[in-house]
Amino acid sequence: MIDFEEMANSHPKMRRGMVWCRTCGRAEKVNAAHCLKFDWPRCCGYTMTIDAPDEQVINNPEAKERA
Repeated sequence: MIDFEEMANSHPKMRRGMVWCRTCGRAEKVNAAHCLKFDWPRCCGYTMTIDAPDEQVINNPEAKERA
């Protein structure tokens, strides 16, 4: 059986339990294990990201330099 809780705790971005909309910037607290099992939230027609706004390369040229 798949251990979604273990998978969710395996990455710092999933452990923090937040997702962001790349289009409008809305943030939502989530249970990553639940999202892995049933799907991630959607906003503005797209799946929300576990990358915080300051980590998003597409919206932040400074993050692109760090990547």
